[in-house]
Amino acid sequence: MSDVIVLHAARAGQGAPGLEQALLERLPYAYRLDLERRDEASRLASLLGLYLLAEGVLCLRGSAFDPSRLRFPQGGKPFLEGGPHFSISHSACRVAVALSDRHGLGLDIEDVGANGRSRAELERWTAVEASLKALGSGLRRSIEVCLSPDLATAEFAGAIVHLRPLALAPDCVATLATQEPEGRVEVVRGQRRGDRGQ
Repeated sequence: MSDVIVLHAARAGQGAPGLEQALLERLPYAYRLDLERRDEASRLASLLGLYLLAEGVLCLRGSAFDPSRLRFPQGGKPFLEGGPHFSISHSACRVAVALSDRHGLGLDIEDVGANGRSRAELERWTAVEASLKALGSGLRRSIEVCLSPDLATAEFAGAIVHLRPLALAPDCVATLATQEPEGRVEVVRGQRRGDRGQ
């Protein structure tokens, strides 16, 4: 069995209004209002992340995902009451989610060439952002993250996280950060529930 499961999907063509509305209705009220205020692209990316989270919970635990168990503490890291640990990231082209029953984690993805950055710059940036997510801190503290030269670990506020680059697609750079050294990481291309069998 995997210590971490990472699911990912391209954002293009992911709209499914009936499924989106059904999911929105089951989310905690404040988060639902937040999503409804966002522009369509941002809302769809967040909902796709939640669909991937649902698939990941099913893969990891063999049980259905209950969106009402999602918690969004102000200024804190979102979590699923009763687990598993998860981290969602999206870029302009792709959405991904990492899940683990064993330990906290963070995931960041960026499109190749995003903001004119080189692949090496994006590898460093995704390592920083994934580290902050794994430890539940915000981007304002990115300057405080100290990466090892080989990008295998990062230190932040006295804590060490373990880093692993992920090959999700040629058009993106992705890094997984875990609070414990991870064993097996399984990477899966996700499917929208409404798309199965089509």
